[in-house]
Amino acid sequence: DTIKAQVESGRLSHAYLFAGSRGTGKTTCAKILSKAVNCEHPVHGDPCNQCPSCLGITSGAIMDVVEIDAASNNGVDGVRELRDEAIYSPANVKKRVYIIDEVHMFSNSAFNALLKILEEPPEHVLFILATTELHKVPATILSRCQRFTFKRIEVSDICDRILHIARSEGIQIEMAAAEFIARLADGGMRDALSIFDQCASYGHANITHETVEDVVGLAGTSAITSLVDAIAKKDTAAALLQLSDLYTGGRDLISVLSELSGYLRDLLVEKVAPGAKINRMNVAFDTATFKRQMEQFHENRLIAMISTISTALSTIGTSPNKWIDAELCIVKLCIGEGVASQSVAPQTIEDINRKQVSTAAAPAVKRQVSTQQPVVKPVDNVDNSVVSKEKPILEEKNSCPRSEDTEDVHVNWPAIIEAARQELSPGLVPLLRAFTARKSGAQIFLTSDNPLAKNIINHREQLLILERAAESVCGHAVV
Repeated sequence: DTIKAQVESGRLSHAYLFAGSRGTGKTTCAKILSKAVNCEHPVHGDPCNQCPSCLGITSGAIMDVVEIDAASNNGVDGVRELRDEAIYSPANVKKRVYIIDEVHMFSNSAFNALLKILEEPPEHVLFILATTELHKVPATILSRCQRFTFKRIEVSDICDRILHIARSEGIQIEMAAAEFIARLADGGMRDALSIFDQCASYGHANITHETVEDVVGLAGTSAITSLVDAIAKKDTAAALLQLSDLYTGGRDLISVLSELSGYLRDLLVEKVAPGAKINRMNVAFDTATFKRQMEQFHENRLIAMISTISTALSTIGTSPNKWIDAELCIVKLCIGEGVASQSVAPQTIEDINRKQVSTAAAPAVKRQVSTQQPVVKPVDNVDNSVVSKEKPILEEKNSCPRSEDTEDVHVNWPAIIEAARQELSPGLVPLLRAFTARKSGAQIFLTSDNPLAKNIINHREQLLILERAAESVCGHAVV
C-alpha cells in the first residue's frame, strides 16, 4: 500500500530494499514496481500492463530496466560500470531501474562503490535491492534505502494458488495434498510450485498425499505413527526395525528424524494448548490415532524427545556415520534418556531415596543412598578400576564379607536380568546379556566391549531398576 501510494502521488524514493525469506515475492515485486514507475497509464499505483512501456518491460525488450545477480557479479568492477552507465538518461521510459538481487553477496569494495551512487543518485535512476540475509547488508546502505520486509506467505494462500494453477492446467489434486505441499514450502511460494510441478510430472492421474510423500522422499504417516507407537511402548527392537525398513527403502535419515520431530511437536502443542488455533506441521494423521498417541506421553517426555532429536539433527549432517547416529537417537527415545517417568517427575531426589528405603526387602537394614548417580556402572574391559567413588549399592550378604580387599566372587547376573525384565524395555534385555558381572569387595562391576550398550545402561533410571532386581535376587537390602 505504501509503494502504491508513492507511485500514484509521484513521490518515489531513489532506493528501495526488499528483505525476507526465499520465495516470498521480492524480485517479482521489484519487477512490478519497475513497470509501475514507468507505466504511461497507472491504475491506483498499479501498472496497466497494456501500454508500450509495460509490455516492453514484461518482454524484456526495454533495456533501461536492468536486473543484476549480485551472487555472480559481486566484484567492484561491475558496480563501477553500473555507476558510469547510470548517468545517462533512459532511452524509452521515464526511469532507469536497477534491480540488484541477493545484494548481500556484494564484496566490501562493491558495497563502497554502490554507496557513492546511492548518496547522490541521478534523478532518473531508481535502485531496488533484494536480499534474504539482511544482517549482511552494511548499515550505510540500509540508511539510504526505504526498507520493506516480506513475510512468509500463509499456508491457505499457497494452497489456494496451487489449486488455481491445477484447475488452469487440468491437473487433478486433492485438497489434503495441496495443503501438505503448502506446509512443506515453509512460507515460500516458489518452493511450493517446484514441489507441485514435480508431483504433476510423477505420472499419477491424481495427486494425493501419498504422491507428495513419495516425490519428496518422506517416511509417511503410517511409518511415523508405527515408530511413535514403538517408542511409546519402549520397544527398542521394533523402533530400530522400523528405522531400518525406512532406510533400506531409500528414505533420508535426516528427513525421517525431522518428520518424527514435527509429529512429536504437534502432540506436545495439542497436549499443552488444547483448543488453541496453532497450525499443525502435518494434518494428514488420523485423528483417533493422534489422540491415542497424545495420551501415551507426558509433556516432560515429549519435550525431552524433541530436544534429543534436535541434538541429533544438529550433528548428523556432518557425521561420518549417519546410520549409527540415527539409531542411537531412536534408542535414546525408547529408553527415555534424561526423562523421569510421569510418576517420578514431581518428586525430589530425596523422595526417591526415601521410597527406595521403604520398599527394601529388609527394612531393618539401614541404607544410605547417595543423591548422585547410582554406582552400578559399566566399565571398559581394559580398565577394571572403580567408576565411581560413592558407596556401592549392590552386595550379596552371604557370598562374601564386607571388605574392600575381598577377591572377586560370582554374581548371578542372569537371575538379576530376569528379575528386572518386567520393568525394562524389551530391546534392552539383549544388551544386558552382553555384560559380564563380577563382585569385588562391596562393589559389582559390569563389563562389556560394546560402547553402545555401555552408553544405554549408564543411566539412572536403568540402574535403579537393576538395583531393585538385585535386592530381590539377594533377598535383602543392598548397599
